[in-house]
Amino acid sequence: MEQLVARIRHSGQMRSLTDTLLLTLFSTSDPRPDRVSPGVILFQKDEVIAYWYFILSGEVELYLPSPNTAAFDGGGYQSDLNPNSLFPLSTSEKREHWRQFHTRLPINKDHFLVKIGSGTLFGELNLFRHSCSARVIKPAEFIRINQNHFLNIYSKYADHLQSYICVMEDIVEERTSPLMANVARQQPSTSKESYDPYEFTEMQKELEPMNLQVTNGHENGYEWNPGNLFEITNSVSFESRIHEAGLIIKRTMQTQCPQLIRDRQAQRVVYGQCMVGSEMTKWLAQLASETLMQPMQSFTNLQVIGMWQALLEHHVISHITNEEQFKDKYVFYRWTIDDPFEQYYQSRAEHPNMQMTGGGGLVFPNIDVPPRGAEIPNYNDLQNAIFFLSTIGPDSLFRMILTKPPFERSPEELELVYEELLHVKALAHLSTMVKRELASVIRYEQHQHAGRVLFHQGDEGKSWYIILKGSVDVNIIGKGVVCTLHEGDDFGKLALVNDAPRAATIALAEDNCQFLRVDKHDFNRILRDVEANTVRLKEHDQDVLVLEKINLNMSGSTSSASLKNQCCYSVMAGLPEKMIEYVLETRIDAQTDDTALDTFLEDFILTHIIYMPSNILCNYLKNYYSRRGTIILPTNGSFLSSVESNFDVEQQFVAKRRVIAFLSIWESVFGLNFFLDTVVNSFVEEMYCCVLEDSKSIPNMLTIVDQITALHQLRENAMLVLSRPPTTILDCGIYSANAPAPNPILPIDTCNQCIYLSDTTFITMSVRLDKNASEIADLARCKLKCASTQEECFLIEVKSSGERVVFAPTEVSVPTMLSINGRLYVVFKDEIDSLTPLPDQNGPVELVYHSVLEMMGSTEIANQMCAFHTNLFEATDEIELIFQVIGRDQFPGRQPSNLDILLRRFNEIQYWATTEILLALPAKRVTYLKKLIKIAAITKENKDLMAFFAITLGLSNIAVSRLSTLWDKLSTKIRRQYGEFEALLDPSRNHRAYRMLIAKMTPPVIPFVPLLLKDLTFMHEGNKTYFAGLVNFEKMHMIANVLRSFRNYKTKYNPNSAHHKKILEPQNLIRNFRVIDNQRRLMELSYQIEPPQRSISGR
Repeated sequence: MEQLVARIRHSGQMRSLTDTLLLTLFSTSDPRPDRVSPGVILFQKDEVIAYWYFILSGEVELYLPSPNTAAFDGGGYQSDLNPNSLFPLSTSEKREHWRQFHTRLPINKDHFLVKIGSGTLFGELNLFRHSCSARVIKPAEFIRINQNHFLNIYSKYADHLQSYICVMEDIVEERTSPLMANVARQQPSTSKESYDPYEFTEMQKELEPMNLQVTNGHENGYEWNPGNLFEITNSVSFESRIHEAGLIIKRTMQTQCPQLIRDRQAQRVVYGQCMVGSEMTKWLAQLASETLMQPMQSFTNLQVIGMWQALLEHHVISHITNEEQFKDKYVFYRWTIDDPFEQYYQSRAEHPNMQMTGGGGLVFPNIDVPPRGAEIPNYNDLQNAIFFLSTIGPDSLFRMILTKPPFERSPEELELVYEELLHVKALAHLSTMVKRELASVIRYEQHQHAGRVLFHQGDEGKSWYIILKGSVDVNIIGKGVVCTLHEGDDFGKLALVNDAPRAATIALAEDNCQFLRVDKHDFNRILRDVEANTVRLKEHDQDVLVLEKINLNMSGSTSSASLKNQCCYSVMAGLPEKMIEYVLETRIDAQTDDTALDTFLEDFILTHIIYMPSNILCNYLKNYYSRRGTIILPTNGSFLSSVESNFDVEQQFVAKRRVIAFLSIWESVFGLNFFLDTVVNSFVEEMYCCVLEDSKSIPNMLTIVDQITALHQLRENAMLVLSRPPTTILDCGIYSANAPAPNPILPIDTCNQCIYLSDTTFITMSVRLDKNASEIADLARCKLKCASTQEECFLIEVKSSGERVVFAPTEVSVPTMLSINGRLYVVFKDEIDSLTPLPDQNGPVELVYHSVLEMMGSTEIANQMCAFHTNLFEATDEIELIFQVIGRDQFPGRQPSNLDILLRRFNEIQYWATTEILLALPAKRVTYLKKLIKIAAITKENKDLMAFFAITLGLSNIAVSRLSTLWDKLSTKIRRQYGEFEALLDPSRNHRAYRMLIAKMTPPVIPFVPLLLKDLTFMHEGNKTYFAGLVNFEKMHMIANVLRSFRNYKTKYNPNSAHHKKILEPQNLIRNFRVIDNQRRLMELSYQIEPPQRSISGR
């Protein structure tokens, strides 16, 4: 960006603007300019506005197109493509589209307006659609500026920018006739809430990179930005959904339980048609339990209060004295939402002939049939309404709690706030105790209007702020706006820590910003408490273990028995050997079969591989097991020592018991995967022999012998599974029916892989998954008879998009890492640039594609997918997430092959949904879209969230979402249902909508695995592993929480359950979908279905 500003300065453009203003103006733009050839049409009149344009060089003419200009000219050229509104791709990708699709139209019939040259900003200020067209007439370079971003900047700096801008609507008014000038311009009719494209970029870098880079020796390449491939556009506003849900709940109450609404009296005052808070809570909890078919206890009082609070905040109900907090007490509330059929429902409630049916419905006389629009809510509508309220309720409850003073917050409310704070980015580095302290004092603050100043530079620091929603500008005197902070960022802490004046002015950058606030006195008190509760153990004046004292009362537990078994200290940091010593001496003895596994102990086991490899851990355990001072010698047949010992027999016994108990717990955490670690496997055998030998000389070893014998038997059973013959996992990219899932893939398993040379000749060879890329390349060279030279060969994947991935020599499990239609090459270094995709990588074509949707019903597809995905998920161990995020080459002998297959499947379903729509016959396309939405709904009911989100993302792909004529053919109900699905993809508040969804589900659940990887990546990259040589165990605790949730989503595999019955033909159909995973090919198909000249304003 600095280079762009320097270039503008060098060219003499925008001389009067400061560097800060230029950086702010272009902050959301790609610093690499778009290079466009003469004759290219930038946009057409009446297309939806997406950008302002800054001309770095060249010339553009503005014109009004002739009404006689056809969509396609006589030469077959395409006259209109608007990537701005239809296809929000990366900058260099837009250049490629301009080269391939934009056309050179005859200009003699168009009404010329004006030419504009370099140094000019042009666009629209007050319109929704372009007032004219723009065509490049000399080779030009552009910088695009997002329309909303430019309008925000212009509202603040209009005086500075005025001399550099060209407002097209003004040009049209000046240069056209009165008749033309008076033509009504199209304005937006409604304001709809919409969500930004799903933030998938960082996940895709790890899972399925799509950054296409093809170079021709200069900048004429193109890139795919996967974050822009999804267009999430919810067609129903949030307010509308709230009011619709409220109306459904109101009508349900009026028909099922009308006695809740009646005149009430309090303090001799009669309040008409009121409800009581406690009765409302009890009724809605029961209704939700029955409707969502979940146990009554699964809905806590707080959750139901949150649902009512959401309705209260949006004025669907109101308190009789307008209090803003819903209370589960004898407090009166009224329905305030307007119902056009209010009179009808009141009369129904009073109808003497009304009868309740067994299912909770109503039977009316024939003369009382509800009028059109006043129908009693059906089961599906009620289910959707309650599910929606249960999703947004916790957010309202969170805000309600934070408006209470600290002394009014109950232990349950403090626990809920603490759970919310766990997902706040700015607090991620803080310890558990500090987050719990913050839960009791943190407050909520909201401001409505952009430009409002929270504090000025030089003010006294009184509060620390965390952005919950929205953004703020940081303004320094003399420098202007230096940066913009967004959701999850924090500011104002430095002034509190240093007791210094504010270093900058903070102002709202947009409307409706929400903040968490910690006041100065609370902030300082927490800092003092942290220091007072921190215990540092030192050796040679160096910290070796840092502990934090935990206030057990904060947990909200009232059981003295539960408090007795909990430890008072938590590990914050330490040397690895001191942490395992602390585990053995403080945690193992307190662990019994009937108590929950100690959190620190489990966290250590789950994460030790990051900072203490298994071989080092096993060596320490062996030394601890054998620890003794002077050898105790038997005397006269007794076990008394004639030499003083630092460790008597009892202490030796305790040390051995702790080590064996630790091994048993270690195995219980990892199960079969515990024995996949060859070091650990051998260590169990070694300890078995040691215990048997020691039992001959140390008394009371029977319990330890029993424990290690049981562990040894588990090892023998595991070896029977692990010693199975090698199995083929992928057969030339096709998932094999003989794959071991739900049992894990082993390092000895193989993939039949086609390996190509640069001339596209290939061989098929069996590749073991534990072979690294260097070994595969050497073996392929020998078989391809190109080993005569000693020149180094490289293993390269060429994706269908043209991207080339060079595998590191140490990379293992390469075949499972390949993209769906990717091809593997072994080539010399100078051949890499010549590799291009093969024709068969384009995927299926229309004429020979047979849709799975034609062969199977929606329910059968969803259930078979669930069975298959359950197998894949069961086979994937949580430790593979660490291998993937920390680095596949950091853990010799281990590879995340099962995770690779799971993620590959996610991408496959996503592209399958897109492919099905684009390859469908026109007469069946709408039917297929409805069927896919129905499949998504069933997968959600089956708790197969991986398939649910994959299908939703597939239908949100820009190649499908731009087909407005297709979406317009759906009923309002189906579009609303799909809008609810898209809302669950909302990335705000750290994907809070998804987290609330999965929090309400009971295992087994197949989670949205890419989001778990994103969480882990954020934790790993955002927090140091070591501080001053000590392991940062707060980071390990966060990582362990993700791994623990991954494991808890599973349940024991039941091959006899309905979803897991093997129906071979359908299973084979859904195991491998034929898909198109090249976004350019998908867009070409999309443009064939609906030509790009048709403006898309959203579904």
